[in-house]
Amino acid sequence: MHRTIRGFDGIRALAVIAVVLTHLGAYVALGDAGLLPRALLPMIHGGTGVQAFFVLSGFLITTLLINEHRASGTISIRNFILRRTLRIFPLYILFLVIATLLHVFGHNVTSWDSLLYAYLYSYNFVPRELYTGFMGHTWSLAVEEHFYLVWPTVFLLLFGRRRPALVALVVTFIASAPFVHLLLIKAGLSERYFVDRWSFVAGAAIAVGCLLALAIGSERSAAGPLRRLAGHPASLAIGALLYANSLYLTSDSWFVHNIGANYLRTFGIALAIAWIYFNPASRLVALLEVPPLKYIGLISYGIYMYQGLFLDTGPARDPGQSWPPDPATGFVLLLVAAPLSYHYFEKPFLRLKHRYAAAKAPAPLAAATAR
Repeated sequence: MHRTIRGFDGIRALAVIAVVLTHLGAYVALGDAGLLPRALLPMIHGGTGVQAFFVLSGFLITTLLINEHRASGTISIRNFILRRTLRIFPLYILFLVIATLLHVFGHNVTSWDSLLYAYLYSYNFVPRELYTGFMGHTWSLAVEEHFYLVWPTVFLLLFGRRRPALVALVVTFIASAPFVHLLLIKAGLSERYFVDRWSFVAGAAIAVGCLLALAIGSERSAAGPLRRLAGHPASLAIGALLYANSLYLTSDSWFVHNIGANYLRTFGIALAIAWIYFNPASRLVALLEVPPLKYIGLISYGIYMYQGLFLDTGPARDPGQSWPPDPATGFVLLLVAAPLSYHYFEKPFLRLKHRYAAAKAPAPLAAATAR
C-alpha cells in the first residue's frame, strides 16, 4: 500500500513535469515565440523541479527518522540504507545497464568516462568536458545519495540529547552553502565543473527540508508555535512570495540573481510543503490530489529516470547520435515505459521495504513516506 501525505504526490508530479518540459525544449520554444516571459521561467524550470524533489525528500526522510526515534529511542542505519537501496538502486542500475548497452552498440550516445562517473554515483562532480546530456540527469541522484550517506549517522549522534547542536549544524550548512558556491566560482572552478551541483552546495536544498522536519516535527513544546505558524495561511503566502522572487527582484547583483534567488525559492518551496502538511483538507491539496496528477507523482521517479533515457537533457542531438530518438518519439516512449516500469519492475522491490520498516511513532508524523 502506498501511503503518503496528501498533496505530496501532486508536488512530485509538478516537479517532474517541469523537468520533462525543460528537456523537451518546450520552454525554449515558448520563449522564442514570445509566449513565455523570462521572469516566469525560474518558477517552472526543471532545475526548480529538482529543488522541490530535494526539499521534499529531506523533509520526508527526516520525518521518518524522527518517527523511528520517537518510537524506539534510536534509529537503524542498516534498515535505512536497505530501504533507500530498494527504492533507488534497482531502477538506477537498470538505467545504467541500458545506457552501457546503448553505448556499446550505438554511436555517439555517451562515453566510458561519463558512464564511470554515473556508476560511481558522482555525476554531480563530472568535469564539463566529460559531461554528456544522456547521463546528465543522474547528478541529482548522486547529491541525494551523498547526503543520505551522512545524514542518518549525524541524526543518530545528535538528535536525542544534542538536538540544538543538530539544528545549529543544519542551519550552518544551509547558510554557508551559497557562499561556498560563490567561492568556488571565484576560484575559477565553475569553468571546468558544474559547481552548483556539488553535494555541499546542492545538498543545501535537502538540508532545508531536514530543517523543516526538525522545526515542525518535534514533540517538544517549543515546536508548538512553529507548527501553528507553518499551518497558518501566512506561511503559504510568504512561501509563494519567496518562490516567485523572479517577478520582483530588480537588483543588478549577479549573486542575488544567480544564487540568492535560488535559495529564496528553496525556502518558498519549504514553506509551501509545511502548509500543505498541516492543511490536508484544503482546496489546494484537493487540486494536488486530482487522480491523474497524483498518479504522475506516484511514478515520478521512473519518469525522471526514463526521461533521461528517452529525451536526453534537451532536444538537441549531436551529429550521428544514434540515441535518444527525436523528442516526440522519446516522449511517447516515456509515457509507455514509466507506468510499466513502476508496476512490473519497481513495485516488486518496493514490496520488500516492509521487511526493513522503521518503528512507527504516533500520528500525525507517522503518516509520512519517502519517495
